[in-house]
Amino acid sequence: MKGAHIAVDAVTHTYRRTGKAAVADISFEVRPGEALALVGRSGCGKSTLLHIMAGLIIPSQGGVLVDGLRVGAPSPKWVVMFQQPSLYPWMSVAQNVALGLRFTGRRREIAARVPELLRLVELSDYADRNVQDLSGGQQQRVALARSLAPSPEVLMLDEPFSALDAFTRGTLQRDVRRIAKDLGITLVLVTHDLAEAVVMADRAAVLSANPGRLCEMVPIDLADRDNLRSPEYADARNRLAAAYEKAAGRELTRFADPAGEDHPLPSSPLAKPASAT
Repeated sequence: MKGAHIAVDAVTHTYRRTGKAAVADISFEVRPGEALALVGRSGCGKSTLLHIMAGLIIPSQGGVLVDGLRVGAPSPKWVVMFQQPSLYPWMSVAQNVALGLRFTGRRREIAARVPELLRLVELSDYADRNVQDLSGGQQQRVALARSLAPSPEVLMLDEPFSALDAFTRGTLQRDVRRIAKDLGITLVLVTHDLAEAVVMADRAAVLSANPGRLCEMVPIDLADRDNLRSPEYADARNRLAAAYEKAAGRELTRFADPAGEDHPLPSSPLAKPASAT
């Protein structure tokens, strides 16, 4: 599978009911197979931008191209995972996963594909379980398998791990990135968690707010994403935090890593100088 190229071209969106601009004149590209994080303070329009990229919202101006095809509606080629897994509680794990194939495969193909997907997300032994009996992390794995069922070229994540505990969240972050890289899928994620962006993304698009604009594109080049104490991790963490501060106009003093540990950040250029005595 080859991940798709995404081009966001001068996207602006204003809500008709309020007249408020959510995002303004945003342009960037996502390379095939790349993982890009959209980060910024609450209200910066990052979820709105993701929904535009997924065809769930039609922008007021500009547009999005996936491999040259203009996005105007949802498609099996680009799929979205949300914070709530939205599984059918009266169905088994396998039945929920099979729903992702209902428009794309024949019954025999579905029967072969579902076990393959469950192996991919490490739920092979749970095929006949009711989804209500699963933990939150396991339910998100079911949702991931369902999202991967139609063999998408782009997987979009709208803060799907934010309700999970730190350990489960960290495990899923690494597993989703690994699966996307193994399959060659282009990954776009929205997160308010800068540590999640560092662990999962190759680059982070940092948005300012009111309206959301692209402030900076921060590269995240880590050889080992499991080593949260490496100098490379600290450097990426600090560069992303500095870009976030610049976009948000406020100082960050702590940065929680995926293991739940807090780390002090270097003094911010936004910090006020000490008064002379």
